[in-house]
Amino acid sequence: MKKKIITLTLFTAMTLLQAQSKVESVLDAYMQAWAEHNISKIDSFYADDVAWYDLGSDTMVKGKVKMSKAITDAFMGYVPDMYWAKNGDVFVSGNTIIYEWVYGGTFNGKWGEVEIKDKKFSIKGISTTTINNSGKIIFQKDYYDMYGFQKQLGLIK
Repeated sequence: MKKKIITLTLFTAMTLLQAQSKVESVLDAYMQAWAEHNISKIDSFYADDVAWYDLGSDTMVKGKVKMSKAITDAFMGYVPDMYWAKNGDVFVSGNTIIYEWVYGGTFNGKWGEVEIKDKKFSIKGISTTTINNSGKIIFQKDYYDMYGFQKQLGLIK
């Protein structure tokens, strides 16, 4: 009986570690696609019914086509040299991964009615990303320092 319990416990632990490893490897590949600025590769990580919540703009976008355009426009559109990298704690619970990151680059474009040229910035944030059993992202929530971002762009004194 003890052997069966130990075997079951080890099997369960190994299964959880494999699931955690899969979720982390999908996230790492997704972030690599961002590092390469490869929009079609980024798109390939989303399930058709994906949803994205962006706290900074308090918006929810649903569907692969809409989300892909919204998220890449938001984070690459005016920041051609953008970088996004994990830089802190990572927690995995089932198919959801929670991770700290840093995002930055040089902003060139309009923010509302204000034209901004060559403003370097770097902000911290936390995201939760849920991945389905096929390895596709089905939900992403991004939380970040919008005040710090706007201050670095010179929009807040």
